[in-house]
Amino acid sequence: MSDNKDSTAKKLLIITGPQGSGNHLFSRLLSLHPAVAGWEELLDKYWVPSDLEPFADYWVNPDLLLNDKFDNHQYHLANVSCPFMYDGVRYVPRILEVAERARSFGIDVEIAIIVRDQNINAEQQRRVRGSVTTSIAQDYYYNTLLSSDFPVHFLDHEAFFLHKEHYLQWVGKMLNFPVELDPAKINRFIDKDANHKYVKYVDEYWLDQEVWNGIQSKQARG
Repeated sequence: MSDNKDSTAKKLLIITGPQGSGNHLFSRLLSLHPAVAGWEELLDKYWVPSDLEPFADYWVNPDLLLNDKFDNHQYHLANVSCPFMYDGVRYVPRILEVAERARSFGIDVEIAIIVRDQNINAEQQRRVRGSVTTSIAQDYYYNTLLSSDFPVHFLDHEAFFLHKEHYLQWVGKMLNFPVELDPAKINRFIDKDANHKYVKYVDEYWLDQEVWNGIQSKQARG
């Protein structure tokens, strides 16, 4: 478990990312700690539809969020992709309004945006949704979230797969949020890097010969 400062204030961490950037992955990882009220269903299933996420109704209608949602835990996690599907309809989630409503209840709110390789993210979106929607997310993040007065951080999809629990430990410290660091729990649904299926070996690249020529030239000079 990560070492986090004690705080009496209740906290809501909202994570979001373009569709296919790792919303389910980070929701599971950041819901594992017993002190966190997160997406509990994801702890036992590999995938759950986005409109069954505990905050799904609020992304469409923030006024439905009530103070008692935060009664039983100090730390809360909410997740939504941008855009996201709700009852078969595509929406841009009203993240800022949810954050403002939670803050009106005295909740400390922070937001984290998931980053994944843009080329792989685009291929994922084409495969699952038929079109690339990253620009929709970017417009919302840049013009709404990043211009708000809420702290906004970035979570790195590739950094997690490279460094696993070491990266999560850093994330927990950065966000002052409890994070589970047991590798067995972290890796329960992970058999390989999620980017693996999109990466193909490159037989030859134009720069290869330039590099090889440079090496041979240096060797010839002694």
